[in-house]
Amino acid sequence: MTDGARLGRAAAQWARTHRAHAGGWAMRYRTAGEGPPIVLVHGLGCSADYWMKNGPWLAAAGYRVLAMDLPGFGRTDGPPFLSIIQQAFAVSAFVEALQLGPAAFVGHSLSCQTVLELADTEPGRVAGLVLAAPTGDRRRKRLLYEAIGFALDVPREPPSLVPVIAEAYLRAGPVRWMRTWLGGKRHDAFGAAARVRAPALVLVGEDDPVSSPKFGAALARAIPGGRMQVIPNAAHAIIFDEPQGFNGAVLDFVRGIGLAPARE
Repeated sequence: MTDGARLGRAAAQWARTHRAHAGGWAMRYRTAGEGPPIVLVHGLGCSADYWMKNGPWLAAAGYRVLAMDLPGFGRTDGPPFLSIIQQAFAVSAFVEALQLGPAAFVGHSLSCQTVLELADTEPGRVAGLVLAAPTGDRRRKRLLYEAIGFALDVPREPPSLVPVIAEAYLRAGPVRWMRTWLGGKRHDAFGAAARVRAPALVLVGEDDPVSSPKFGAALARAIPGGRMQVIPNAAHAIIFDEPQGFNGAVLDFVRGIGLAPARE
């Protein structure tokens, strides 16, 4: 089968949604492909739909790719607030329900803290981590700096991102995403990072005012054996801004840690 045909099939699979009953939630998710599993975990306020430029392409490269709506976001019902630790439990319950075995986990923004927590507390589930535009800065005024960064980031993003984000944020509601954002500050990302034993790659956008290359390098150094890579021309929505560079970096990483793609 040609690469174009594989991508078409993966896109058709990704267009459908499914439900997994896990941890007391009926978690909506998208999936495509066959091969070693890659689990995509969306950032604050978003959903599985946020990975539209990534899921099908990674699947077409020979992987089983999955992206869920975390409880309370997208079209998965959930409580008004989940801490980072509770989000990590939700991800764990999801992969357990689908009996995935060890997988590569890709987090974006706040969910980088979620997958770090998962790798710390349940290392047997995690074959590798990709942390894209991570949060978790230890600075005292972290939330202020992040808020300023998000404001500066808006004009740097493509206009086509606006309806994707707006729909997800409206569905989640301001109280839920605000409490989730504030809850992230109470999680020690660097403490979890120091205990991670899985290989890890930190990806930051060259033009990201929220997650700077300086912070990304510091977080990568905190993870034993971690490394950092800068994606040119990308802002905070690195997975959407520069999907070709992002997808290529993820594929290089998972192949490098021994997750060989499935062959037809």
